[in-house]
Amino acid sequence: MPAKHSRHIALTEALAAWIDSQVAKGEYASTSDLIRTAIRVLRTRDEGEAIGQAARGAPASLSRRQG
Repeated sequence: MPAKHSRHIALTEALAAWIDSQVAKGEYASTSDLIRTAIRVLRTRDEGEAIGQAARGAPASLSRRQG
């Protein structure tokens, strides 16, 4: 999939090495593929948490990042 938007990020040496090892093992086609997958996982998790908060009647503004 051609990138429509690009971002530049700074990683620790340990994170960069881990990403490189995952790509080298064939777990992901590229660094971009791994990052897109990680973002999808986080987004799905966050959406699930929002649904859970709504089911419990918690205000939508509450999140684990604010507390």
